[in-house]
Amino acid sequence: MKIVLCVALLALAGQAFCQTKDYKAEYVKGYRGGYIKGQESVDGALEFAAVGDFGRGGEYFQKDMASNLAKAVTGVNAEFIVATGDNIYPDGVKSVHDPLWNLSFENVFYQYPLHRPWYAVLGNHDYHQNPQAEVDYSQVSGRWNMPARYYSFKRRVGKNAEALFVFIDTNPLEPSSYNSSYRDELIKQDSTKQKQWLEKVLADTSSTIKWKIVIGHHPLYTAGNRALNKPEMRYSLEGLFEKYKVNIYLSGHEHHLQYYHPPQKFTHHFISGAGSEANEELIPRGPVDFFAPIQGFMIFSLTDKTLLMQAIDRKGKVLKKITINN
Repeated sequence: MKIVLCVALLALAGQAFCQTKDYKAEYVKGYRGGYIKGQESVDGALEFAAVGDFGRGGEYFQKDMASNLAKAVTGVNAEFIVATGDNIYPDGVKSVHDPLWNLSFENVFYQYPLHRPWYAVLGNHDYHQNPQAEVDYSQVSGRWNMPARYYSFKRRVGKNAEALFVFIDTNPLEPSSYNSSYRDELIKQDSTKQKQWLEKVLADTSSTIKWKIVIGHHPLYTAGNRALNKPEMRYSLEGLFEKYKVNIYLSGHEHHLQYYHPPQKFTHHFISGAGSEANEELIPRGPVDFFAPIQGFMIFSLTDKTLLMQAIDRKGKVLKKITINN
């Protein structure tokens, strides 16, 4: 059941507005960071945010996006934040002590509401220097989580109901990447081993698993700048996703917000890669159900039977709400 409460706040000139119950609770405790008008929370749901391609030192509207991300995660009391890759531009980091960690992450996502767990995957730009440093940063930061280049966990979404979250490294799975400047680093990765691991994880037949959600950097379907490129990631992963009934594939790489459910396919595809750079004049170049070429992020609310996605832009506007029934 969707919960939207209307409350009157003196701090906002006494004007009434609609907001989630979690935002109201935080406001009573002293929170004054603002709100996202029209945002919803789902009673009893597991709620989380997803943002990608964000690490540009606060520029390209990254700071505006971060400010509204803080408001949104407060509104639903998000349990965690998913980072869909290209976490530090232009070339990733050299080490866990690289000053770019502060410039593009710590000092941009500084707001108190954003000090909750971040679960990240590697993007292609993260491979340019030292991708292992982003894994190792998990031992330095209190909120950054990348225990390995691919990993998984389960979260409760109802009584005797769980969601399986699977985080993968798509970089070694894209053949054209082996022509890049970071070819040597890719060759060190065992892509066959990762695919075998992925199949084993997805093959989990536990009766408690109601949702299977995979997160990677490269999309399988895009209507963005790469729409005409050879769909290498689709060739690599879609067979597994369809075989094991993956409900959601969440990615970044393309600098826009997108949702697409391919006809006759089981998996729903989301792109949240608009964390900083975006071209607001971009027109969709392929089939799509929702497309927004503006900086922003997504909020997900998950119960045992329903998923609600809310796409929110850097201005704090709710662009789209999509509900998927399981």
